[in-house]
Amino acid sequence: MSEEEDKQTSLDAFSGQAPRKLNLPSEESSLPASNSQGNTTYHDLEKLYPTAPVPKVVDGLVIHRATLHDLTGVLQLMDWLADGEAAIVRMEKLLNRKLELQTAIERLNKFIENDLGGQIIRLTETRLMLLPPGCRGVNGVESEAFAADSSEFN
Repeated sequence: MSEEEDKQTSLDAFSGQAPRKLNLPSEESSLPASNSQGNTTYHDLEKLYPTAPVPKVVDGLVIHRATLHDLTGVLQLMDWLADGEAAIVRMEKLLNRKLELQTAIERLNKFIENDLGGQIIRLTETRLMLLPPGCRGVNGVESEAFAADSSEFN
């Protein structure tokens, strides 16, 4: 390649100087290197402050997101609903285990709808919304101005 051809493809030939370096804070390592050999002490805040003055949400609803992997997770869902909290639960891990899926749905249905007076709503093929007492799903909101397009959930 001749010197003339080299100047046509080189960016240096256009500016007359080498490209300058930019200082990008996002590329700098601001965290110190971790020392896996060191003795790090972690404090269990629940043990240090068992009755911490953390206020519960008074005028709101806590909505948990969860994936139900097996039947052991049903108890945590029941605890949340018993505390007046809601949950959106992904069920796809259980879809190919029909008996386990049916057992989980039956336990949730018996506890949430029969015992608590809450509600279970099927959002999609793989997701359920579990609502505590006092919350209700409303049919027909898909035609409202604030409703999301159904394609946004897929």
